[in-house]
Amino acid sequence: MRGAATGVHGVEGSAISGGASDVAASGSATSDRSPEADGRALAAALGDRDPIRRTARIADILTNLSPENVGAVLAAFEAGPRNDETRSHFREFLYAWGRMSAEEAMAYVLDSDSEFSGTRERISAISGWAASDIEGARSYVDTVADAGAKQWMRYGVMQEMLYSDLQGAIVYAEENDKSHARGRQLAKLAQAISEQRGVAGLEEWVAGIDHDSGGNDLLSYKKYAVGITLDKIAAADPQAAADWIGEHAGQPYLTAAGLERAARGAAGPIDAELDWLAGLPAVEGQGRAIGERFEDFIRSDFTGAGEWLAAQALGANFDEAIEDYARSAARDDREAALAWAERISDPQLRAKTVERITTPRRG
Repeated sequence: MRGAATGVHGVEGSAISGGASDVAASGSATSDRSPEADGRALAAALGDRDPIRRTARIADILTNLSPENVGAVLAAFEAGPRNDETRSHFREFLYAWGRMSAEEAMAYVLDSDSEFSGTRERISAISGWAASDIEGARSYVDTVADAGAKQWMRYGVMQEMLYSDLQGAIVYAEENDKSHARGRQLAKLAQAISEQRGVAGLEEWVAGIDHDSGGNDLLSYKKYAVGITLDKIAAADPQAAADWIGEHAGQPYLTAAGLERAARGAAGPIDAELDWLAGLPAVEGQGRAIGERFEDFIRSDFTGAGEWLAAQALGANFDEAIEDYARSAARDDREAALAWAERISDPQLRAKTVERITTPRRG
């Protein structure tokens, strides 16, 4: 077991009422018990099969975490059951430890010898630090050499900024490099903007992303942000989303993925989504978006997909959809599939589709 250093700042908070009998109902849990008693109480709580009582007992101990009992609490966690519940409570412990004694908590989670030193644990510890000292946490993250760890720790810091300094969080989020962490961060940021500022706030946010700056691949960042924003706009007002798309036609941040996401938000059944996509002003990526959603339509309702496609005024935006339908139809009716393939407007795609349909399968 790794003991925790002493001489750290305490953490304020009152205990949760209604805990088990071996946990104080109010006041400081450490004022009338020894650190060893807190360790034993946590060990017992981790084995409690009642989830409500277990959570209350652990919360009481973590609320009263102190420099005196942190080592005993850590030891109890390390010796505790190996399951998802323990791991979740351990991350809560790291949040409390990071809030109380930030550098010690970070040293623990960044130690590769520790079993509890994964990405989620690092996020918890740095989030706790940010909850008590946002500037200190940001400065610390800047010193982290491991690029991957730094990305996720920035995500943790940003989480704490969302409801205390949303504008600061917006600016800070752009510092992260393109990564899975940044994608998660964007989704979290967009949710907070939507909750606090509504659709208008989301539109203002994406307008403020300078995708031409050349730094940090902000074009990719803006593409993802636009997709999220269109989803929210379309859910509230499909026509407003269509108008927004028309106003931004030709912009590099307007992508097929963004259009497809907006379609899912704008309509209900898949044929209604396709109607919405087909009715958009002509924009780049429209055909790809129609093709992607139509492929799902084929899988769920081949007959319905064919009926929908037959009712459209076909053109270049339907080429990918026709290709998918013709290749699927070829399994049962090659002649009908070839007839569909001949309606593809792009000569190269048409020739490629015909070749695939007419070439005998191997085996």
